[in-house]
Amino acid sequence: MTAAQGAAVGARSAWPVVIALGLGVFIGGFDQTFVVPVLTEMLGDLGVAVNELEQASWILNGYLLGYTVALPLMGRFADVHGHYRIFVIGMLIFMGGSVFVAFAPNITILTIARAVTALGGGALVPVGLAIAAHALPASQRTIGLGSISTLDDASSLAGPLWGTLIGVWIGWRGLFWMNIVLALPILILVLWLARRASAPPRANEQVDWQGGLLLALALGALTFAIAGAGESLRELWQILVLYGAAAVFMAFFVRRQLRVESPLIDMRMFRIRRVALANVVFLLEGMALITALVNVPLLAQVVWGMEGAGPGLMLGRMVLFMAVGGIAGGALATIAGYRLTTVVSFVIAAAGLFAMSGWASEPSQIALWTALGLAGLGFTLADASLYATIMESVEAGRRASATAVLQVSQTLGMVIGMALLGSEGLGRFDQRAGSLFAQELFEITEDQLIDVVRQTMDETFFVAAVLMAAAAVLSLGLGGGRLWRRRGSGGPAASPATGDP
Repeated sequence: MTAAQGAAVGARSAWPVVIALGLGVFIGGFDQTFVVPVLTEMLGDLGVAVNELEQASWILNGYLLGYTVALPLMGRFADVHGHYRIFVIGMLIFMGGSVFVAFAPNITILTIARAVTALGGGALVPVGLAIAAHALPASQRTIGLGSISTLDDASSLAGPLWGTLIGVWIGWRGLFWMNIVLALPILILVLWLARRASAPPRANEQVDWQGGLLLALALGALTFAIAGAGESLRELWQILVLYGAAAVFMAFFVRRQLRVESPLIDMRMFRIRRVALANVVFLLEGMALITALVNVPLLAQVVWGMEGAGPGLMLGRMVLFMAVGGIAGGALATIAGYRLTTVVSFVIAAAGLFAMSGWASEPSQIALWTALGLAGLGFTLADASLYATIMESVEAGRRASATAVLQVSQTLGMVIGMALLGSEGLGRFDQRAGSLFAQELFEITEDQLIDVVRQTMDETFFVAAVLMAAAAVLSLGLGGGRLWRRRGSGGPAASPATGDP
C-alpha cells in the first residue's frame, strides 16, 4: 500500500469519529439556548415572584459564566490527560448536570446546576476539534473542523426551536431529561470510535490549577462587569470595581503563565501574529453575530408586525446559510487558503449587515433573502480557517487549550455586543424618542415610535458591518497557504509553526 493509499484509508476511518464528535457537540450546544422559550414556565414552577423576574437572567448567565470559565481549563486538562478521556468526562458531566437541573427545587440550585452542566459542555467543542485535527489528514482537516463548528453553531440556534416544540409537550424538566436520552447513544458511539483517534496524554506535564483559579476569577469579574449582572450592579462604581478586579486577576494570571513550567495558556503563542489576529477577529465576529441574532427577530416582530413563529423563521433563514457557510468554508480553505477564505467571509458578512441597515419598512423577499444569506454565509465561512490557523500554529499538545482560548474570544465578543446593544442601543432609542416627544408632545403615533426603533436598529446593523469590515482588513495578516500544496504529508502537521509566513 502506498503512502497516498494509506492516507486515504486513514481519512475514511477518521470521518466516523468526526461525525460522532460533531453529534456530541451538537447535543451539548442545545443546553445554552433551549431554555429561552420555557423561561416563564421555569420561573413559575420555581416560585419566582413577578417582582423578581430579573433572576431569569441567572438561568442564562449561570451557564454563560460556567461555559466561559470552563473552556480554557478543560481545554488544558484535555491536552495533559488525553483528549478522548476528557471528551468522555465532559459528556458525563454534561449529562450529570442535566439531571441536577431536572431535579432543581429552586432558582439557586438550578443556577448552580446550570454552571455544572456548562463545565461539561465547555469541554466538548475545543476537545472535539483537537481530536478531529489529530485524526484527519491536512487535506481534509478544515472540512472536518468546519463540520464540527457548523454543528456547534446550529445547536445553539436550533435550541429555541427545540425548546418550543418539545418543551410544550414534556415540560421544562423533561427537556433536561431529553439531554440524557440524546447524549447516551452518542457517548457510546464516541467510546467505541474515538479512543485511537486522539493524541496521547502528556504524562510529563501538569495542569496549572492556581493559574486556572486566577483566570476564572478574571473572566468571571469581566463577564459580570460587561453584562451588568442585573439590577443590583448597575451603579457605576460597582461595575468599575469589577473591571478593576478583572484587570488585577488577569495581570496576576499572565505573570504566572510566563513563569510556570507548564502554563495553563502558553502566552508565547500570542507572539505569533496569526494567532493574535485570529483571536481579535473572532472577538469582532462575536460582537457582530449577536447583533444580528438579536435584531433580526426583534425587527420582524416590532417593525414588520410578524407574530407567532414568524420572527423565528425569519432568523431561521440566516441560520440556514450559516450551516451552509460552515461546510463551504472548510472546503474553500483547502483551495484558497486560510487568509483569503477569512477575508472573503468577513467581507460577505459586512455586505449582508450593510444591506440590513438599509432595509425598508417592508423589504422585498429578494432583499430579505439576499441580506440574510450574505450575513449567514459570512459569519461561518471563516470558522474552519480560524480553527485550523490555531491548530497549525501551536504544538499538538496545546491544541485543545489554544482552541478554547479562541472560543473564549468569540464568547466575550457576544457578551460585549449584547451589553452594547442593551446600553448604547437603548440610549440611542431613548434619545430619539425624547426628541420626538419634545417636538410632538402628546401627538406621537405608534408608527412614529416604530420608525424610531427601525432607525436605532439600522445604526446597530451599520456598526456591526463596520466591525466585520475591520475584521476583514485584520484578516489580511493571517497565514495559511493552499492546502493542496502540502497534501503529500497525508496527515496533520508534524510540528507547530514558529513564525509568520
